[in-house]
Amino acid sequence: MRFTLLVLIALAIALGLGGWSANRALEESAEIGTVAVGPWAANPFAGSPDADPYAKARLARLGNLTLGIGEGILFTADRDSSDAPLRRQCQYRIAGHTPPTRIWTLAPYTPEGRLIQPGAGRAGWLTSHNLMRAEDNSFAVAIGPMARAGNWLATSGRGPLVLALALYDTPASASSGVDSLSLPDIELETCFDG
Repeated sequence: MRFTLLVLIALAIALGLGGWSANRALEESAEIGTVAVGPWAANPFAGSPDADPYAKARLARLGNLTLGIGEGILFTADRDSSDAPLRRQCQYRIAGHTPPTRIWTLAPYTPEGRLIQPGAGRAGWLTSHNLMRAEDNSFAVAIGPMARAGNWLATSGRGPLVLALALYDTPASASSGVDSLSLPDIELETCFDG
């Protein structure tokens, strides 16, 4: 009986420490292969067979589907251009250009990867095909809970915010230097903390 109890304790310790160390390794290795472009970050190899084992394990844990190298690339931002955390109760302005791409989408998510539902009758994401643009093909998008004229992406609730900018069918790839791309800036306008 004592031997069985000792074996069960040893197994519990081994499984507990093994699970904790694997989770810690996945969290600490999140920066491997990640390329930053201003406030945006992407892992160009995440959807490729050459992705590192930690990236594959993180994606399996989250259950996210990734874009293959020939399909496009996903950039995310959880901070604005001045390195302040993005919050759902704040109003932001994204302005600039995107690299050449057939189509791109912009959507707000929670840090856990859930799409933020903006409310009845409002779109939860924007696509490049239905944006108003300037003569030089640049664009500006207002993001936040208050309605704005022009391009507006509604958010709701309170708490952290992650923006996802997916570029589809684009020549921007790991081989062409993702870190040399030009992506739009994210500027804080105001917050409604009341």
